[in-house]
Amino acid sequence: MTLKGLIARQLTKDILALWPDAREALEQGSFVVDISYPPDSKFGHYTTNIALRLSAVAKMAPQETAKKIADRFSLPAVQKTEVAGPGFVNFFLKESWLSRQPEKIIKEKKAFGKSVLGKGQRVDVEFISANPTGPLTLGNGRGAFMGDTLANVLSAAGYVVKRDYYVNDMGNQVNILAESVLRRYWISQGIRMEYPAYCYQGEYIDDIAKSLYLPNYNLGKTSLSDIRDKIKGRILKRMLGGIQRFVTKRLGIKFDMWFSERSLYVSGKMDKMLDTLRSLDLIFEKEDAIWFRTTQFGDDKDRVLIRANSEPTYFLPDIAYHHDKFTRRKFNRVINFLGADHAGYAPRLQAAMKALGHGGKLDIIVFQLVKLISGGKEVRMSKRKGMFVTFEELIDDVGPDAARYFFLMHAPNTHMDFDLDLAKKKTQDNPVYYVQYAHARICSILRNAKGLPVLQKATVESSVHPSQFNLMVKLAQWPEIVEDIAQTYAMHQLPTYAYELATLFHEFYTHVRVIDQGAVAKMPFELIQAAKIVLANVLTMMGISAPEKM
Repeated sequence: MTLKGLIARQLTKDILALWPDAREALEQGSFVVDISYPPDSKFGHYTTNIALRLSAVAKMAPQETAKKIADRFSLPAVQKTEVAGPGFVNFFLKESWLSRQPEKIIKEKKAFGKSVLGKGQRVDVEFISANPTGPLTLGNGRGAFMGDTLANVLSAAGYVVKRDYYVNDMGNQVNILAESVLRRYWISQGIRMEYPAYCYQGEYIDDIAKSLYLPNYNLGKTSLSDIRDKIKGRILKRMLGGIQRFVTKRLGIKFDMWFSERSLYVSGKMDKMLDTLRSLDLIFEKEDAIWFRTTQFGDDKDRVLIRANSEPTYFLPDIAYHHDKFTRRKFNRVINFLGADHAGYAPRLQAAMKALGHGGKLDIIVFQLVKLISGGKEVRMSKRKGMFVTFEELIDDVGPDAARYFFLMHAPNTHMDFDLDLAKKKTQDNPVYYVQYAHARICSILRNAKGLPVLQKATVESSVHPSQFNLMVKLAQWPEIVEDIAQTYAMHQLPTYAYELATLFHEFYTHVRVIDQGAVAKMPFELIQAAKIVLANVLTMMGISAPEKM
């Protein structure tokens, strides 16, 4: 258990000992023992506002409640507690405990930060899942890096994690893709033909058309739709193959499953799902269509599963797909990343899972739009595609490290402006460069220290510069950051933590000599080794390289 967890557990015990009537409120979640980090170390290393929320149960003023909690609290790693403000309880760590953390980190190396929080529970993370009918967008990129990073965090926190990409290889959009390529192909062959507005635009359609080989069909005898149906599998395979190569090789994302929507039709799982819903009396017929009673499970209106023309909506295969995850694939939890344009889809999917007995097991993270900014203005036009800046173009421009860092800097529910000019800078103004430079700088110090004698004196002295302890505190927080993100999905904490850690290292190195007169001081030397390990761990968790030279 992390130190934050130990403090919360001890506080809970103390509260119940002082006020037994608080047990019911704690168990029902009326208030939670939250522990956070103060904005300044003068307020301690941890703090809680539990006394302010507990005062009604305690039947005393918040400050008096806080004092009773502070007086009772005791933990080996905590030096003292103080009451501050209207009723905050602040916790100060023992310097002797902090001074042991670098050695612990050096011993654990890559394992530092990992935990058994998840207890081996199976979690499926589905992300990107873009229609294979065009290039990936900036929005797809935001979901890609958030999904991959969350999967990394959950793995480190003791969950068994699988990554899924749901391939929409059925429906009218696939027909439109094939038709678009066909029309471009015939136009390029000198055949006069319309190119309707509903067809896909962009240079990528021309690229596919140029590589297409077709026998000489007699268009007077063979319909366009018949030819389209003959070749659409080939075109779809090419589009999907391009996405897979880009995602795997350029982005470094390894999906465990590329799940074909078509497989749900071929395997009969959709028909079986319809039978299951019918047996539960969850569907009804109206206006020649088949509807799902989703309003019984929190949706704002009932939803169509089968249209009047007998074609299924996307909802039915999605239900079958998610039900399969919980039943056949035995996942304890499923996490989906959806773009803002699909936010309205979440309530109906949650309702369906609740109806099938999977309530509370599906988490849907909706991420907001991305604007690309250059020279203070929004960039709208693509250099090559003619419609929008593609995700691949952005990676070509700034590289995967900067793209990952910048996309992870903002909480999913916030709109973000991607500063293209800043992302391309090779200076410390660029936050990812700043963090990577800190790692490279430590590597340089360690290279210079190689072979030098180590001064063994390692006692904690009052003359130790405060920056040394500030860095120790930040390093010790890493396991807590991992567990917190695993529970809240707040991936933006990672770049924030990395930047703060890099800043504290630079401050430490400005004030403390690691190498002096041909020798290295043991405690500072161990501290920068620990900082290197943790910086590498957090960068790796974000999927970003940790360079040894820059």
